[in-house]
Amino acid sequence: MSEYQGHLVTSSVITIVTDIETLTVPVSHLAFDKVKQALKEADYAEAIKLADAAKVVNDFGDGQVYVKGGVVHWNNKPLHNSLTKRISGMIRDGFDVKPMVLFLENLMSNPSGRAVKELYRFLESNNLPITPDGYFLAYKNVNDSYMDKHSGTFNNSIGSTCKMPRNQVMDDPNQTCSSGLHFCSIEYLKGFWGTDGHTMIIKINPADVVSIPVDYDNSKGRCCKYKVIGEHTNGTEDTLSEKSVLDTPYDEGYNAYLNDIDDNPYDMEEETNFQEWERGFGDSVSDHSCN
Repeated sequence: MSEYQGHLVTSSVITIVTDIETLTVPVSHLAFDKVKQALKEADYAEAIKLADAAKVVNDFGDGQVYVKGGVVHWNNKPLHNSLTKRISGMIRDGFDVKPMVLFLENLMSNPSGRAVKELYRFLESNNLPITPDGYFLAYKNVNDSYMDKHSGTFNNSIGSTCKMPRNQVMDDPNQTCSSGLHFCSIEYLKGFWGTDGHTMIIKINPADVVSIPVDYDNSKGRCCKYKVIGEHTNGTEDTLSEKSVLDTPYDEGYNAYLNDIDDNPYDMEEETNFQEWERGFGDSVSDHSCN
């Protein structure tokens, strides 16, 4: 970590000199007041950390993601949405923003512009955490045998990957109960499914989100793929939304599953799930309506 050498504070800018660089913090910087306070308290390490937060976004985003005038931009376009609010908040607090930048990069690879906009709505309504690799976590309730409640064909035990063809997932948000692999917040479980059977923690690439139905206060969504990484055993208590970014394992097996991002569509379990869907439910839009 760089070593503090000195600083200068004016009404328009803070300048911090370290042994390796000079950091400038304009009054428009999201962390200006916090940097100023840290300097007043002689907490120079914290001041450097806060001052460098926006620079982390700029460097890590490789020109695609950057902060200018306190606003997060993507490919030269300002982002005024729930993700920007999260990134801005993390910058103000001096947290590592790399997971959020990765999330944004994954999100922008979603082929549906409408799904991208709808996912912002879901994230704004539900403070579910982002994972270090830019995915997000959500809940899913399944039966006593860890199979989905509607078709009974998708294995949702820890470590399983469930997938179905994207073009078979209902992309119309006005169709509130229709085909797709569903995820939700704990509030949705309270009001619709309950927590009998098993409530699982699933990990979803934002690129695989297809639609967010307009009902139930944006508390559920449909995707074409997810991975089961843990089991929620706290009933209707929301244990996921305590942090914007998940930086600790959910359970003992979490790290292994978190790091196992398998993009090969032909792994054995995933292929089995796909074949079961195709064989028994591929022609019906309602068999996975609210699972």
